[in-house]
Amino acid sequence: MTTEQQDSIKQSSELIEDAKVSKTAKNTTTKTTTKQPKWLFVLGAIALFVGVVTLWRSVSSSQQSSEEVTNNIEQARLTVKTVPVNLEPIQAWVYGDGDVNAVTKKHLTFQAEGTINYIKKVKGRDLREGDLVNKGELLARVDRRKQDADITVAAAGQIEAKNQVVNAVADLKQAEESLSQAQADLQKAKTDEAFSKTDLIRYQSLAEQGAIQRREVDVRETDYKNAQAAVSVAEAMVRSAQAQVASAQTQVETAEAGVQSANARLTQSNVDSEDTELVAPFNGVISRLNIREGEYWTPQLINAGGDFEEIFKRIPIIVIDPNRFEVNVELPAFQGEEVKTGQRAFIILDRDRSKANSGSITGEDLMKLASAKGKVFSVSPSVSPGERSISVTIRVDEGFTNLQDGEQVSAWIATEEKDNATVAPFKAFVFRDRQPYIFVVNEEEGIVEQRAIKLGIEGLGKREIIEGVQPKEKLVTDGKNRLVNGAPVEIIR
Repeated sequence: MTTEQQDSIKQSSELIEDAKVSKTAKNTTTKTTTKQPKWLFVLGAIALFVGVVTLWRSVSSSQQSSEEVTNNIEQARLTVKTVPVNLEPIQAWVYGDGDVNAVTKKHLTFQAEGTINYIKKVKGRDLREGDLVNKGELLARVDRRKQDADITVAAAGQIEAKNQVVNAVADLKQAEESLSQAQADLQKAKTDEAFSKTDLIRYQSLAEQGAIQRREVDVRETDYKNAQAAVSVAEAMVRSAQAQVASAQTQVETAEAGVQSANARLTQSNVDSEDTELVAPFNGVISRLNIREGEYWTPQLINAGGDFEEIFKRIPIIVIDPNRFEVNVELPAFQGEEVKTGQRAFIILDRDRSKANSGSITGEDLMKLASAKGKVFSVSPSVSPGERSISVTIRVDEGFTNLQDGEQVSAWIATEEKDNATVAPFKAFVFRDRQPYIFVVNEEEGIVEQRAIKLGIEGLGKREIIEGVQPKEKLVTDGKNRLVNGAPVEIIR
């Protein structure tokens, strides 16, 4: 209340007191004095009215001034929106587009030319893409009559070669027996030679003593010479038998080589026959089927050249394992350096790419959006010269039924993760001179506090705060650009 207001109230009070005193005096003196004029009473009433009006105006003016001061203070408060600081998981991400490929895949093609005269039947119909097949099942075949004839000829040659081996072995055995006989005859001849020599010496001694005639000595000399000749003949027979054995051994070796050659021809004929068939190499599903029964096939269809897509369309059958997929991604070199084997990866289908790339999605939302999950299987140590990128392979371990071989997808890789981090949304941060700040609301005083902070993992829509804030504190998100430290604020919802 101002000094003027106080003075006005004081004057009004004095006027009221004067009116009361005048009335009392009038009542007291009525009996002793003559009656006073009525104008004095009117004057007192006017004074009283003026005092009341003045008092009312002063009080009203005082209240209005107080309200204006309060309104000015309220109008000075800046309206802001806030979010609480939370403890929650956060991930740093890199992503790229890639292709889905079956880990186990086999391109089946005929190596022999001919008319396709058989395709597997499934419930009375021809084989189709998407049909399940079992390992070892015959899927298709071209006309193999020529290969069957080659097998017959090769088998006959194999039998003939084996017979030659039998004959050669028999000849060898006979030659070895002849050699044994010759060696025995040689030994007997040598024994006879030694006996004849001893007998001759004895007769020569008796002849010198005159005990026998000279004619007896001559007979013994002749026997000795005959024995020597017999040894020479036996030695020759042994050499001849040895030659026959060597020859027989050579014939056996030749015959055995013939058998090996016949076996090789038969094996080759069987291989050529197998080249006319397409057999399921493992339990899987038909991914591509580019042939029909009655069509003519030649390997030149594959070897003729052309781009990959054209060749891909000519491969007769492609079988894949639908339970094992991988995603091959090319990442920029600076991002590829952050990727390590074992890191979690999330696969986003083409239909969901716009959501994933919208900029408003969080890491938690991204993981829920993913149709498949996996881990980094390999990271190339080299950078491709042309695109300056690094090749990353992701093996899918969840959600493989949602993927298709050859499909284009986006792969998001969590290169850094923390399960319990202090995080806030991007719009809570202010950068001034490259230093990050936040505005924390002091709800008791109704003001904000500007704090410098240290940032950590940058996620999707949120970022970790390592230093400078505590969980559950409220950070300004909208209206922060008008704030300074200590500014009064009002939180709006």
